[in-house]
Amino acid sequence: MDKPILEEATFEFSQEANCMSQNDGAEFLEIKCLSDTGIDRAKTCFYVLKTDGWSIDNLDELKELFDRIHKTLFPEQLKKDNATSNRKSR
Repeated sequence: MDKPILEEATFEFSQEANCMSQNDGAEFLEIKCLSDTGIDRAKTCFYVLKTDGWSIDNLDELKELFDRIHKTLFPEQLKKDNATSNRKSR
């Protein structure tokens, strides 16, 4: 039997609301990862964000979320990136 193919993925995040938020003490962010041919086939995806309010203090916080998703979906790319950077540092 063939290995199952990942078509799409959804990640849901939550955090405490900011001091000016109208939310009930929490903020929620949904990030969908989609690809027209499926994530496994394309080896990449595009991102669709859905929120009623998500606060960040700086761009690094948002980058950390996408890095976390990328590491989950594409661990083999992380291994390749690490191998390449190890060769460059020698």
